[in-house]
Amino acid sequence: MTAPQKLQDDLSVLLDALLAELMGMSDEQVLDGDGPAAIQARGLTLLSAAKQEAAKRRLAAAKAGLAGARALSRIRGSGSVSATEAKAFLREAANTGRYTMAARQLDELSDQAALALYSKFVRLGVVPPGAGDDSR
Repeated sequence: MTAPQKLQDDLSVLLDALLAELMGMSDEQVLDGDGPAAIQARGLTLLSAAKQEAAKRRLAAAKAGLAGARALSRIRGSGSVSATEAKAFLREAANTGRYTMAARQLDELSDQAALALYSKFVRLGVVPPGAGDDSR
């Protein structure tokens, strides 16, 4: 458990060295010939771009979470799935090429194994065909 502490110590030493170097520099060296207004504008542009990127990522994550929750609620709300329906979905999913189901012999799966595999797809947020996905 000493590795995280050592990493923190190394980072602390690096930050202290950078701060000491910056404190020892003149204003002209820090600004590198640019005016304070140009430096501020560049920093604000970078900050704005970072905020937009973070907002895009949060939105994408929220959409993915919502789609998964909707799919799960549709499947749960439509009642239980029969083993035949589960096998039909798994067969179609295996043939689409979007999912890898390595060395699966779907015809040889027991009903319980097919339902268990189907439930894994549900937990992953895969929407079965015909579940009424209106988002497309």
